[in-house]
Amino acid sequence: EAKHIGRIKNIFDTKLRKELMPIQEICSKFVHAAEYPVRYLGIDTSLNPSLDDGGSVADAIECLEEVRGDFGGTGSMAAAAAITTSLQSIPDILTTGYSGLMLPVLEDHRLAELAMVSDSSKDRLTIQKLLCISSVCGVGIDTVPVSGDVSEDSLSSVILDVAALAGRWNKPLSCRVFPVSGGNAGDKTKFDSPF
Repeated sequence: EAKHIGRIKNIFDTKLRKELMPIQEICSKFVHAAEYPVRYLGIDTSLNPSLDDGGSVADAIECLEEVRGDFGGTGSMAAAAAITTSLQSIPDILTTGYSGLMLPVLEDHRLAELAMVSDSSKDRLTIQKLLCISSVCGVGIDTVPVSGDVSEDSLSSVILDVAALAGRWNKPLSCRVFPVSGGNAGDKTKFDSPF
């Protein structure tokens, strides 16, 4: 719907705010009620993809005019930064948690497609590209399948990179990688999900 990176904030400020305000109002009532001794910390406004049709965050970002080619290419980081900034600054909404763009490879069909080996492997979405984009958005390395025979050294280097980025920017990042027994880098994987 945005078509341009510059329109993202306005859309989130109006449409997401409209959806979140009633939730925040309900939560605020509990805080002020004497019988409920709770503290309201805010809403995690994180944007997470869905496996449903039309639920891919990567697909949506690729529709922006400033993104050249596939997600992970030029313009992707600017789009991710604009989305995260918008999610963290919705007027009158108290935010908590990550409140950012989440890029879980196993939960976004387009991200998964881009991570698979193809004839143009040089354009493949890699852990390093995801980590680079994570420097301006959500959660870090999230639900990324890796080769079952991945070495401890390789895994520890990935974790070290995530920790370095988290420490440098003083932001929480996670590193959820899933070694797939018998799998090779870029292979298609199949996981059963109840969601």
